[in-house]
Amino acid sequence: MKKLLGIFLTVNLLLVGCNGEKVANKENDHSRKTKKAEAVQKKEKNNWQSILNDIQLDSTKEALKDQKAGILVKDNTMEQETKDVPLFPTDMDSELKGKLTEQLKSLTEETKNPEKLEKGLLYLLGSPYYKDVIEKAEAFKPDFKEPDLPEPEKMTKTENGKAKSSKAIILLDASSSMLQKVGGKMKMAIAKDAVKRFAKTIGQTSDVSLIVYGHVGSSADKDMKKSCSAIEEKYTMGKYNENTFVKAVNSFQAKGWTPLAGAIKKAKEMAKDYEADTTIYIVSDGAETCGGNPVKEAEAFASVNNEYKVNIIGFDVDSKSEDQLKKVADAGNGKYYSANNPNDLSKTIEEQWLPSALDLAYSFTKAPDPWEVLAEYKRFDSLSEPLKNMISRENDRYTKAVQLLEENHWIDSETSSTLRNWLSERNEQLRNFASQLSQEKYKEIDDRASEISKKVKEWTDRMWKLRKESGKVW
Repeated sequence: MKKLLGIFLTVNLLLVGCNGEKVANKENDHSRKTKKAEAVQKKEKNNWQSILNDIQLDSTKEALKDQKAGILVKDNTMEQETKDVPLFPTDMDSELKGKLTEQLKSLTEETKNPEKLEKGLLYLLGSPYYKDVIEKAEAFKPDFKEPDLPEPEKMTKTENGKAKSSKAIILLDASSSMLQKVGGKMKMAIAKDAVKRFAKTIGQTSDVSLIVYGHVGSSADKDMKKSCSAIEEKYTMGKYNENTFVKAVNSFQAKGWTPLAGAIKKAKEMAKDYEADTTIYIVSDGAETCGGNPVKEAEAFASVNNEYKVNIIGFDVDSKSEDQLKKVADAGNGKYYSANNPNDLSKTIEEQWLPSALDLAYSFTKAPDPWEVLAEYKRFDSLSEPLKNMISRENDRYTKAVQLLEENHWIDSETSSTLRNWLSERNEQLRNFASQLSQEKYKEIDDRASEISKKVKEWTDRMWKLRKESGKVW
């Protein structure tokens, strides 16, 4: 019996020992979990402190560009963030609302400081696309069509649209036939006046040269050799200078024979050193009289370059001479213009190398009209509206977040008032920035339109002046 009692006591002690060990283990486990939870909670608090320290409460343009995506809206697409904001915004998405509530609770457990709460809202709900949207709007440039304002000599264009440099060689016939009169005035004097006006016209953008032939000796047979070899550049190729050119034109008189072929050949020799499109303009009242072949020489000149041409103004010529001059122009890849009297000569210059009076009367249409300006405004608006929508959408999220803080009594009335004032000020500052950007771009549009209008007016005034100087306005 005593033996049995001993065994029972031994077993009982063992059972008590085991239970005690289990209780101790359970208490230790609970303690570990508690400590772990406290560590997690402490870590979360430490994270909020670190997060809030890294956020700047700055609403400048550069700060907006640097703004990071709010952790609760980081997966929102740009389309979602910038689409039109409804007149009456809908309630916050339930999933987002749940996540936001959880985060706001954690935040307010860490701090009740209004400034830190403001930073927390930015961290949770800040829009991630300010940089992209702002830079697209800033990159906007007015896109008005560049007006076509042709210069008198109708300069050719390169592939990139820029005008090529060009040169004009004026060949003026000063043979004895130019001593005859037309309308009571000597043809040489009429031709000189016309060439002066013509050079001023084409000299607006082209370098100019004046070559004279037939101005030496006389029409007598004994002077033929001397006269036919006298082909002289009176105005050296270069920029047009009115005083110098007029002096050059007035420095000779009509006297001898007509070495037209030799004059074209001299022009060809000059042009071989030019790195520019070159056109010969011949003012003559007759055919070749020195035995040369002007058709052959014109063809040789035009073969140098596709843009090399020989244009001829035949002034009061007979049918035989006109036939030859037309052939010269055809061979030179150019055009022949007939002028039978002083008015025709002025009209030829006016109509062929200057814009028409009708073109100038409607030249204002080359500048942007109010509808085109308005279209550019709207084109910019399509870039600025996404920015305004983003500002509204983001502000709506902040407002609802403050409402959640109020509804859950996580902030007092004073803090609530501070947060709402901050939201109002921030929203106003961002909207002012968007409005200022729009005004700057509208001004850029207006300035560009005014710049083009000024350019068109200056061109129009200059062309009217040239037309007037050519002898006829309308």
